[in-house]
Amino acid sequence: MAAVCFSAVLAAVNSGLTVQAAKTEFTDEILTYTIQKDGVYISDCVETTSAVYIDEEIDGYKILGIEDGAFAECTKLTEVSLPDTITYMGTGAFSGCSSLEKINFPSGMTEIPEQTFALCGSLREIEIPDTVKTIGQYAFSYCDDLTWFEIPEGVTTISAYAFAFSNMPETLNIPNGVETVENMAFFTSSGVKTVNIPASVTSMGSLAFLGTESLSSYNVDKANETYSSEYGILYSENGTILECYPAGKDETTFTVSDNVEFIAGGSFFANSYLTEINLTENIKEIGEAAFSNCTALEKMTLPNSISSVPPSLLCDCTSLWSVTIPETVTSIGAYAFLECTNLQSVEIPDSVTEIGEYALGFTDDEEGNFHNMDNFTIKANFDSSAKTYAKSNDVDIEYLDGNQDLPKYIILVCVGVAAVGIIAFVIIRIILKRKKYKNYYSN
Repeated sequence: MAAVCFSAVLAAVNSGLTVQAAKTEFTDEILTYTIQKDGVYISDCVETTSAVYIDEEIDGYKILGIEDGAFAECTKLTEVSLPDTITYMGTGAFSGCSSLEKINFPSGMTEIPEQTFALCGSLREIEIPDTVKTIGQYAFSYCDDLTWFEIPEGVTTISAYAFAFSNMPETLNIPNGVETVENMAFFTSSGVKTVNIPASVTSMGSLAFLGTESLSSYNVDKANETYSSEYGILYSENGTILECYPAGKDETTFTVSDNVEFIAGGSFFANSYLTEINLTENIKEIGEAAFSNCTALEKMTLPNSISSVPPSLLCDCTSLWSVTIPETVTSIGAYAFLECTNLQSVEIPDSVTEIGEYALGFTDDEEGNFHNMDNFTIKANFDSSAKTYAKSNDVDIEYLDGNQDLPKYIILVCVGVAAVGIIAFVIIRIILKRKKYKNYYSN
């Protein structure tokens, strides 16, 4: 459909107006409007529309905003022109407009709300006005055709998933004035290689750029009092927290600095180059999924300074073949070694008293179903939590202190001659089971 200028159809609106008093709505050939005290808001659009040019007024009413989902799923829409009278856009106002290539932003907007342009895969350029303070969750997610955009200095908050799964410039300059970059803000965004972080940023989630596989370097302004960077790695200002190791940094080995005491959750996520990460005894804690999806990582020795293996720590590390767990560890979190398909055995010390679900010896499929790994064995002592885990999850186990079953049954022989036949039968069944099921021992 040809582009519509509302000033040209105003006469038609006045003559053929459909009034719904109860809902205080009226429509024209293209749009539906909702009347409110201060003006009108666009609430719907004909799905076959290809271009829309909106004037400041219609039928004497100022056009002040766009309601939730007003243009959502208008897949034929390629271009939108908005007047400066519009200061409000609702959630998902243009979400799913897969053909939308061009839109101007009214100069009075202070927020780009949640999902406003989500799934606008053809959107190429974004020019956000200086008046915008917040970019909402998923606002530009799945905008994978972006060739140019600039975040203005007026923005203070970039919300979670704001640019997730979208195309980014090779050098992403976060402007001075931004204070908060939430976790997943640029989740698996493509194209960006370098991120420049200004002095104004005081809160940036370690997962802000999670899964951004091309990212190789963080550069933090030296005046920043919260964060710092060294060799492209993001740290806390004093260097005691390793916040993020870039997924696209192509070194094969890395030794954590002696200054680091905490490794943040997801900090090494999806780095496909590192084959070895050396941890120091100064590390007091490691966050969840810190090394998850490091597909080239081959071995890991956890330091004696930690007391737990966090959930999903080495999940999806498909090249991992060697893990050393120290005797200081008392718990192993759920999914800690899930999908470590090259890992044939793990020795669990007696100090471990708790093992989470699917932590050892499991893979999962695309439907989320879990399966026992072939040729995987837990190595542990007989009286251990590892034995309980292995038995309840049908995971093979090799006892480091030898078989403890047979002496128990031999002691029973002393109970009396009458029981000898039964005891012998039980012992024979156990021996046969051991031949049939390698390393299986009855309780």
